[in-house]
Amino acid sequence: MLSLLPYLLLFVLVAFALVRVEAANEAAAKLKQNVDHIVIFMQENRAFDHYYGTLQGVRGFNDRVSIPMRNKMPSSFYQPIGSGADEVMLPFRVNKDKTSAMCMDAPEMDYECDMKIIDKGLFDSWNTARDPGFGMSFWTREDLPYYYKLCDNFLIGDQYYQSTFTCTNPNRLHLFSASNGLSVGQDAVLDNTEPRPGFNWITVAEQLQAINVTWKVYQQMDNFDDNGFAWFEAFQKARPGDALFENGLVRSVSLLDEFEKDLTNKALPQVSWIVGPTSKSEHATNHPSAGEDLTANILARLKSYPDIYARTVFILNYDEGGQFFDHAWTPVPPIGPNGGVSSVPTTGEVNNNVMTTVPAPIGLGFRVPLLVVSPFTRGNLVSSQVLDHTSVVQLLEKRFDFTSPNISPWRRLVAGDMLSCFNFDKPDYTWPSDLPDTSDYVRQGDIECKTLPPPEIPSVQSMPEQETGVRTSRALPYVFTVTDSYDQADGSFEVSIDGAASPAGAAFIVYDELALDSESPTRQYAVAAGSTVRDSFPSTSTPSNSSDGDISYAYSLFGPNGFCRQFSARQGNDKLGAQASLSYDVVKLQVVLELTCSQSSATPISFAIRDNAYGLLQNEVVDVIVQPGQTNSFRVSLASSQQWYDISVSATSTNQANSASSAGFYRRFVGRMETGLDTTSDPAMSAHIAPISNARQGLYGIYLAMLDAPVAPLAEKYTKPVRKMEGTHKDATYFKRGGEEL
Repeated sequence: MLSLLPYLLLFVLVAFALVRVEAANEAAAKLKQNVDHIVIFMQENRAFDHYYGTLQGVRGFNDRVSIPMRNKMPSSFYQPIGSGADEVMLPFRVNKDKTSAMCMDAPEMDYECDMKIIDKGLFDSWNTARDPGFGMSFWTREDLPYYYKLCDNFLIGDQYYQSTFTCTNPNRLHLFSASNGLSVGQDAVLDNTEPRPGFNWITVAEQLQAINVTWKVYQQMDNFDDNGFAWFEAFQKARPGDALFENGLVRSVSLLDEFEKDLTNKALPQVSWIVGPTSKSEHATNHPSAGEDLTANILARLKSYPDIYARTVFILNYDEGGQFFDHAWTPVPPIGPNGGVSSVPTTGEVNNNVMTTVPAPIGLGFRVPLLVVSPFTRGNLVSSQVLDHTSVVQLLEKRFDFTSPNISPWRRLVAGDMLSCFNFDKPDYTWPSDLPDTSDYVRQGDIECKTLPPPEIPSVQSMPEQETGVRTSRALPYVFTVTDSYDQADGSFEVSIDGAASPAGAAFIVYDELALDSESPTRQYAVAAGSTVRDSFPSTSTPSNSSDGDISYAYSLFGPNGFCRQFSARQGNDKLGAQASLSYDVVKLQVVLELTCSQSSATPISFAIRDNAYGLLQNEVVDVIVQPGQTNSFRVSLASSQQWYDISVSATSTNQANSASSAGFYRRFVGRMETGLDTTSDPAMSAHIAPISNARQGLYGIYLAMLDAPVAPLAEKYTKPVRKMEGTHKDATYFKRGGEEL
């Protein structure tokens, strides 16, 4: 009977997935029924951690699930800056009340620099691929009071990514046309080039025009050259009187006055793009507080027309992160024979010839902020679905019944359509009463920039603190199970990622922790809904002089919203014959551990089960003995943890001492079981429970990495003031520090 359990659970999950797919179709129908207007306001160059790393209930500085670091620091926040193992730079606050940080310069950015930063998927070169400048800086609630209060009252997305590595224009091309050229068979645009005649693939506005959907760009005479439609041939050829010209190119004296005029006249288009002026763009050297003021003024006008607001979705996003630091790994397509596996073709996503001599990804890029203001996203909410700028296009597709031909199959798989952000069954039409008054923000910012000293990079460092508490977390369309197997004959390791029961596809990454210094330390995966991908890793046993001792293999697999699986074994014990896997029972709100002792095992196996974060077990350790050729099931209820879990399993032969430090086999399972209902953000993040250790540490019983890892004081050369060199364009490329050429 036990052997049938995985199949019964799979049957339940597949049935559950079908219900979820039907729910997604229903959500799309409700989008059409409830939403008449979608307003898109894209700002400039701010990363997620840079703005919201300290915000309550998001994957910020308390994110427990971190990719492994070569310097063996506890998380990816400890970014290397020198050659020593403890020479790192941590994120540091720039205080607007004490410094002129509101108008500080941006760090270096371009495609080639970004490729060095991601460093084969290790994301450990934020400070070594370029001069870091103020790249590790962040703001807090005290610095961005309006935006933080807006997040307290409406939905924030914490897994929203810029569409492509590099600067402004290629990312805006994805918002305005769903492509930077590569997915339509042309060379990738990876800089701010604006050709004449312009780009020649179809834009979103042209598709809306063709199906009689009204649209408009709100912009002023100064639009910071951020209107992506203006870079296309069709718009450049348009003349006064043409729809593309009148709706897409005309500039007003005041975009706020123009916006309010259309609200007053009941003429707000079905789709609007807002392009702010330079001074309020939030691009580095321009005040974030000025951007807050512009956002507040737009929303104040929308709020003044409650009948229109009731049927409107307002989206605030950022074209790219300005190369300010963000700790999250980024989904990119598998490249090369050992780069991973994709369920769909990656055509249109792999760059072979622009600013590179080897095949390289164009995206997804780094995380950037997303706020969604509407009656259907009202509340202290977060959505952790993986999204990018083409997700905004996909939302337009769902609402207005068209399909962009420019979104590649791979990008459609890994980036969702934003429907998970909304609850159309329980709208809340009230407007928050606690939003700050921003009317003096611009004046205050000007004074700060003129009178306060420049920010400093601190020499004494500590990890920043994130606000405690959870927020309501939207249900996600992700249901994946991961299994593994070890070939005792050749020492190879195989992993299987099964999306048979998942309503949507997702991206994953695997780190070979014993090969972090190799040319291929990571592999990327794109698993379509209803499909399974498998991949095999050759033996990578550590040499005898390795600091990792006698480890045979150590892999960490990561997916969306903190999903993590870890696998490791000691040499010799890799042939123990132990197996452990985790599956979901959504009906009973339980996870099910399947613990197996192979028929070939000489003795029974002792499995030690631990809960690492949520107190889901009655005892600190639960021991389960499994006889050769048998599989035992062990159930853990998630009713008390909002469906979050962090469970590790270590195993030894029963003729060995059963302790964490002597374990020969180790598996860890971390994530949230999706039930189709909202729960909360991760309560273990709120409780400041330490980040998970890496897979190789698990074998030594180090289940919680130290938060206070040793950090050397920053050398003077890293804390000197930074200034941008003369002659750079709006996306900074070159710097000097202390008057020295870099």
